[in-house]
Amino acid sequence: MSTSNGNPLLQIKGLKKHFAVASSLFGRSKTWLKAVDGIDLEIEEGTTYGLVGESGCGKTTTAKMVLLLEEPTEGEIVFDGMNALDLNKEDRRVYKASVQAVFQDPWASLNPRMRVSGIIGEPLEVNSTMTKGEIKSRVEGLLVEVGLQPAQANLFPHEFSGGQRQRIGVARALALNPRLIVLDEPVSALDVSIRAQIMNLLEDLQEEHKLTYLMIAHHLATVRYMCDKVGVMYLGRIVEEAETEELFDNPLHPYTKALMSAALPSHPDIEHEEIILTGEVPSPVDPPSGCHFHPRCMQAFEPCAGTSPVITHPVAGHKVVCHLFSDEG
Repeated sequence: MSTSNGNPLLQIKGLKKHFAVASSLFGRSKTWLKAVDGIDLEIEEGTTYGLVGESGCGKTTTAKMVLLLEEPTEGEIVFDGMNALDLNKEDRRVYKASVQAVFQDPWASLNPRMRVSGIIGEPLEVNSTMTKGEIKSRVEGLLVEVGLQPAQANLFPHEFSGGQRQRIGVARALALNPRLIVLDEPVSALDVSIRAQIMNLLEDLQEEHKLTYLMIAHHLATVRYMCDKVGVMYLGRIVEEAETEELFDNPLHPYTKALMSAALPSHPDIEHEEIILTGEVPSPVDPPSGCHFHPRCMQAFEPCAGTSPVITHPVAGHKVVCHLFSDEG
């Protein structure tokens, strides 16, 4: 975790991504898969914001929109005061250089036919006026910075372990001196023994380069270690948000409580309540009315099925979207 200067570098406002899907055999009529269904969040410069939730809740789609790999259906992505969706071609190029990514699978995210020098150097060739000699020097410096050797620039990805490959991915993300890095499950594909090394590397680099991170994750121990603030997503919406320790020590939304109860405690002697969610996650093509979580919620009551809850602030610095904390609750 790091220290913030109090200024939001990234603001997401009313962000939605709905995918058209055919609803008949011949595709003559369409329905909409609501992958992300209106989320708001802010990430202060120099901090790490974690998005957590079950598979299919919209975390990765949100990351792709921030990276401009997906065009939002609606909403704004405001980076350093400017809406990234309104930028001209040149400003978009600058934005994409300032917002980089480290992906989940270091086996799949590196081109197996390219040497490491090309993998890390390619963004510099495309986006800078550096000479070949300058690029070579920069690549070697980045390798050292992520804990590898300059001579390894001549090797191919298959000659590295999984942890080393992820270090190469981090070096590539750093090449253009970004301000924001999207970390999409950056350690989940790695052996447990390697995860802490990569997390410590990311924290050291954040402090050194004043980086801001948006971390997509489902492993709660990683989130608690890395993040300053956490948003909990369920079926395309953020249902709870708070400072990390506040969220883990005092979860309010029934879904957040269920997520926390499913995680292993930090010590075997710690007793914790186990909450078993019933049923399957509903389809984002046909989400439940009212609160999307109400069919699986042990505390659901009359308003939950018919009315969408609004954001409330029952505890300082804590946002929760649940009827239990609204005027009806």
